[in-house]
Amino acid sequence: MFEEGLTDSILLRLIGAFSVFLGFVVAALIVRIIISLIHRRLKNQDTSSVTSIILQSVKTPITAILLISGLLSAYLLVLSIENVLPSGFSDTRDLSIKIWKVMTILITTFAIAKTIDHLIDWYLLNIAEKTETKIDDTLLPTLRRVLPITIYAAGALVAIDSIGISISPILAGLGIGGLAVALAVQPTLSNFFAGTYVVTEGELKEGDFIELEGGPSGYVEEVGWRSTKIRSRFNNLVIIPNSRMAESIVTNYFSPTPAMNVIVTGGVAYESNLVDVEKYALEEARTVIEESEKAIKGTEPSFGFSNFGDSNVDFYVFLQAIDRAGTFGLRSELIKRIHDRFNREGIEINYPVRKLILPEPANDIGEIMFDPDNDTLKENT
Repeated sequence: MFEEGLTDSILLRLIGAFSVFLGFVVAALIVRIIISLIHRRLKNQDTSSVTSIILQSVKTPITAILLISGLLSAYLLVLSIENVLPSGFSDTRDLSIKIWKVMTILITTFAIAKTIDHLIDWYLLNIAEKTETKIDDTLLPTLRRVLPITIYAAGALVAIDSIGISISPILAGLGIGGLAVALAVQPTLSNFFAGTYVVTEGELKEGDFIELEGGPSGYVEEVGWRSTKIRSRFNNLVIIPNSRMAESIVTNYFSPTPAMNVIVTGGVAYESNLVDVEKYALEEARTVIEESEKAIKGTEPSFGFSNFGDSNVDFYVFLQAIDRAGTFGLRSELIKRIHDRFNREGIEINYPVRKLILPEPANDIGEIMFDPDNDTLKENT
């Protein structure tokens, strides 16, 4: 009678263990159904798309954690029943709990990494294209590769620590190894951190024309983490390490706007009518602005006399081009027009002339010679 009651008790406990596991299975199914219904309702709503992505990412991990928890609970109930499992299984209680901890941590780590990856992907597809800056387009793909590695490494350390293994030696070893690696790749790290500064600052964009102090110049083709690539005026690709970009003085001719000033200088003879010189130069500059596609419409040119030169009265004409490429054609056209107009109006554009005033010749006529070494005249008798 006692043995029969004991058997009935064992059977009830086994049924109870199975019922516990079955309850966790039902709970997992209910959670999946609820998440699927919410996701289906929110997936077409832009304001709730982030919530939908999070729910979809955690649906499978939550289900897995519930199933593992159900297995652990049922197994622990079975272990509490005497004479059901072989004697060796009674010592697996702590081991099963450790396995459950490790699996739960790893599944949670996977869920976090997957959720972040989906959120970054959603941001790149829906938000990054609408922003004016290119920082997110450059930064987020790199974070998308780096963050999962960091999250998995942190999850592995937490899992190891959860089963009673000290991670202090591991952290110390990683610190020493990281220091050695940092020393070995110091130039690369220098370029990387300089690239971080260049990218996040946002002062350089693709298509900008830049010039490094004492270095190359050209149009920016790509701003990367290690280097910046520019296309020179001779159509050569120049790759500049970002460490040099961060240390050099960089002139961006497209910032704050692509428009650039065009200054044409010249000089006219002292005998010229300066009022007419100003009038004709401004008329030609206005004509260039009206007719040239490279000039900024609606702007007024400037004119001024700048200096009394050796043989000329120097002047300048100032106007604006739409970008740096337009300055060359605009300057050339203005020079041609001013030269042609001055020729028609009889205004002389002098070239350097030096007048030599000789002294009166002596009574005993000798040969007057110029000494180039002393820049003087001397008499050769």
